[in-house]
Amino acid sequence: MSDEDDFLISAFSSRVTASREPDRTRTQLDPASFVQHLTQAWINERAAPDLLPYERAAVDGLLLKIEEQTAVIDELDAGNDTSIITSILYQTELERVKFVLRSYLRTRLSKIERFCQFILADPASKRNLSKGELMYAENYLKATKQHFQSSFLSSLPPSLQGQEDVVFDRKLSMISQPSLDEAVFCRVVEDIGDYQLDEEETVVLEVGQIFIFRYRAVRVLLQRGQIELI
Repeated sequence: MSDEDDFLISAFSSRVTASREPDRTRTQLDPASFVQHLTQAWINERAAPDLLPYERAAVDGLLLKIEEQTAVIDELDAGNDTSIITSILYQTELERVKFVLRSYLRTRLSKIERFCQFILADPASKRNLSKGELMYAENYLKATKQHFQSSFLSSLPPSLQGQEDVVFDRKLSMISQPSLDEAVFCRVVEDIGDYQLDEEETVVLEVGQIFIFRYRAVRVLLQRGQIELI
């Protein structure tokens, strides 16, 4: 694992863990399922066009497991063949856990950079950030604005220097935001029954079924944990 990956985990996870903020979902997860839960959260994050809520309980749980496993590896006897084999197995598992964690964080950072200004301006999206992510987003937006201003905006007339304007009369915002009308593949994980997709279409959703829907139509089901994206 590179120093960059260690910094990523430290910057966007450990800082939040240290605060030990209360989280109701923490007690709902079995520690043994943290990797599986965060892996699905990573898949959901990759497939969803918008930024999903930060999985604090799973991230904190994995950080704790990483600390525990690192301590076990450090205590093993390097001169014992059995200990060497055990250490290799522990390290392999540790790298798997770190891969899931950093992949999840990198996916979120990619969205934060792409939709930074929108996320910070939208209260619902802003609530989905961790403390570390919020700090990163604010610094990223500030640096980006300063770069644009010094690179070329300062040479334009004042009326054209705005970075939050609507483009002429077409009502096109200069602020990039997620397209909730993208199509997504999803798997039903809870019997839902009749579900109203829109004003004209109703569909029966049962466990195990796989559909392709417009994200906007099933966004609330993802938030409730009744479907998962694939």
